[in-house]
Amino acid sequence: MRRRLSPLVAGLCLLGMISVPAFAAENSQNVDQIAKQLAQLQKQVNQLQAQLRTKNRQAAQSHSAHSTANSSYDTTNNNKDVPISGISTLPTSGTTYIPVDVDVPGQSFVSSGPYIGVPLQFSGMDLIVNTPSVNQDVALLKVRKNIHERLQGLGVIEEPDHPHVLLSGQVEAQAYYQDLSSGPNNTNIDLTNVTLDTYILGPSQWLSSLISLTYDNAPGSADGTFASNSPVLNSRVYVRQAFFTIGNLSVTPFYGTAGQYYVPFGTYASNMVSSPLTLAMARVKARAILLGYQPQVNNTPYASAYIFQGDTHAGAGNRVNNGGINLGYRFTYNKFGGDIGAGVIGNIADSGGMQFVANSATTFNGFGGLNGTGNERIAHRVPAYDLRAMLDFGSTFDFLGEFITSSTAFNKNDLTMNNHGARPKALNTELSYSFQTFSRPTAIAIGYGMTKDALALQLPAQRYSATLNTSIWRDTLQSLELRHDVNYAQSSFATGSTVAAPAVSGHSDNVVTAQFDVYF
Repeated sequence: MRRRLSPLVAGLCLLGMISVPAFAAENSQNVDQIAKQLAQLQKQVNQLQAQLRTKNRQAAQSHSAHSTANSSYDTTNNNKDVPISGISTLPTSGTTYIPVDVDVPGQSFVSSGPYIGVPLQFSGMDLIVNTPSVNQDVALLKVRKNIHERLQGLGVIEEPDHPHVLLSGQVEAQAYYQDLSSGPNNTNIDLTNVTLDTYILGPSQWLSSLISLTYDNAPGSADGTFASNSPVLNSRVYVRQAFFTIGNLSVTPFYGTAGQYYVPFGTYASNMVSSPLTLAMARVKARAILLGYQPQVNNTPYASAYIFQGDTHAGAGNRVNNGGINLGYRFTYNKFGGDIGAGVIGNIADSGGMQFVANSATTFNGFGGLNGTGNERIAHRVPAYDLRAMLDFGSTFDFLGEFITSSTAFNKNDLTMNNHGARPKALNTELSYSFQTFSRPTAIAIGYGMTKDALALQLPAQRYSATLNTSIWRDTLQSLELRHDVNYAQSSFATGSTVAAPAVSGHSDNVVTAQFDVYF
C-alpha cells in the first residue's frame, strides 16, 4: 500500500513545486500592474488639484480686479457693504484682500494687512488722517463679514474651528515748526506713531479679538521716572487696546464687546494732522462691556450701550459707576449720503483729556493730583452729550461736524474757569474737497474748532487749520498742515483739582507740520 502511494505523493509534490513559482510570478505581475494604475490615478489627482488651485486663483484675481474697478465708494452703489461716505464711522478693509489660504481655508493662517480703517485702493475720499478710533469692534466685524462673503463668492468653504491671525500696523513720522507766543520757536523731527495690531478671527465664526500695541513718543527715561528730556530714552511699548467681540454680522446685527477700548462716545474723525479739540477733551478709553446693534443696510439706525468703572468717583470707589449710550442713523439719497448721531456719557471726568498724565508738563493733571494716587474724588458726576454729522456730497465734498458739551458745571473744588465751576465744551468742523493729481488721490481740507471753559485742560479757545493730503504710493499717506491756535485771553484764570493752569499770553500760536504715514 505504501509502495503504491509513493509515486502519487511524489507527483503531487513535484506539481506543487512547479505551480507555486508560477502562481507567485502571476501575483507579482498583478501587484506591479496595480501599483502602476495607482501611480497613474495619483498623477491624475495631482493634476486635478493643480487645475483647481489655478481656477481658484484666477477667480480670486478676477473678483479682486472687479472689486478694485468698482471701489470708488460711489454712494449710488447698491452694495450694502460699501461705505456711504469716505468719513464713515464704519471703515472697511480693502476690497481685494482675503487673509486666508483659499486652497486650504481650514488651516490656521497668519497674514498681514490691511491697517484697520484704511482701504488699500486709491480713493480721494479715504484720505482721512485721523481715522476714527472708536467703534473699531464694529469695523472689525465688517472686515470679518466681507472676508466670509468673498470666500463664499469663490466657492471656498471656510472651516469655523481654525483661527486666522491678521497682522496690520502703522508707522508715522513728523517734522514741524512751532511759532509759540509763550516762548521761543521750536523745530523737531519725531517718530510720532508706531502701532502693531493683531486681529484674531476665530476659532469660531462668532468670536474675534484685537490686540493693539503702540509706543510712547513722549520724553522720559528708561527707568520710568521721566526725568529726561529725551524721547529716545523712553520709547516704551504698551497695550493700547485689547478686546474680544462676540458677533456675526452675516447672521445677526447684534454683538457684544468686552475689554480695553475707546468707548463709543464721540467719533473724532478728522482730515487734519492735529487731533481735533473734541478728541483732546472728551475721548474715553476704559475697560468696559458693550452691547450693540449694527444693521448692514443703509437708511437704518444703529445703537450701542456700555458700562465701566471710571477713574473718578463722587461716592464710594471700586464700583461700576459710568456708562453711556450711542445712537446713529446712516442714510443715502442719490449721490448724497451721511451719518448723523448723538451720544451721552455718565461722567466726562473719566475722559483722557481730564486724567492724570505722568510724563506731561502741558496737559491737565487730573483729579488725582500730581501723584495720581488713590481714588480721584470729585464733588459730583458731570454727564456730557455728543452731537455729530458726517455728510458726503457727490463723492467730492465731505463735511464733518461734532460738538461735545458737559450737561452741568464742575464743582469749584474740581475744575474752575474764571472763579466759577467750569462747564467744558468743544467743537470741530471740517470741509474737504477730493480730486486727482497725476492719477493720485488728493484732498484739501479746512477746519474750525473752538472750546469753552477748557483753559485748565490746556486747550486753545479757537483753532483754524488747513491740510493737504495725498497718497503718492499705495498704502502711504502724505500730509501738510497749517494750524493757527487762538489762546484764551490773558486775563483768564483756571484751576484743576489743586493745580492752577499755566498763565496764558492771550496771543496766538502757529504750527506747520509735515507728516508721512505707512500702513501695512
